Amino acid sequence: MSQPSYKLTYFDARGLAEPIRLLLAYVKIPFEDLRTKEWASLKPKTPFRQIPILEFDGKQFGQSHAITRYLAKKHKLAGTNDEEQLLVDGVADYVKDIFAARLKWWFEKDPETKKKLQEEYFKTNLVAQAEILQALLKEGGGQFFAPSGVTFADFVVANEFFSLKKHYPTALEPFPELKAHLKRVHNLPGIKEWVAQRPDTDN
Repeated sequence: MSQPSYKLTYFDARGLAEPIRLLLAYVKIPFEDLRTKEWASLKPKTPFRQIPILEFDGKQFGQSHAITRYLAKKHKLAGTNDEEQLLVDGVADYVKDIFAARLKWWFEKDPETKKKLQEEYFKTNLVAQAEILQALLKEGGGQFFAPSGVTFADFVVANEFFSLKKHYPTALEPFPELKAHLKRVHNLPGIKEWVAQRPDTDN
């Protein structure tokens, strides 16, 4: 059975699409990386009026986490048994909470409000959430979150902390295991090459 031709549509950003890109890069499957500047006209044509969308075999599919999980299962990156699948699903879903906490101040326009929310985030949310992930990483063996090796959860976590570290280079210094995990994921075959040549975007 031939490999489908994938077209991934998102903004010119890493954002919600980057774990999908990392996964496809890791399994070395070529894909069309379409970065739209015509969202207003594209929006009514998408399944959920949201992006990213993945197109193949003449069909469109939406929701970033659903797309990531589909590709992960297809390419054996979702855990090797039911328990591992439950574990990595939980890790990936927990990153949604981390992302939501960061967004409370990430795009805040008022400087004083942003500063206050940011300080609170670094002192409370980030510490608590990073400690949870570090503990789970250690339970998985310290290299990746699943004992069996690389899964899509590693890509989801790495993408979230790369965005944070890009703007706040010392953010992961108190969390050496997560800092090492990010480096480890970015040095994986396929991903290393993708990270080196992907567009340099703020988010």
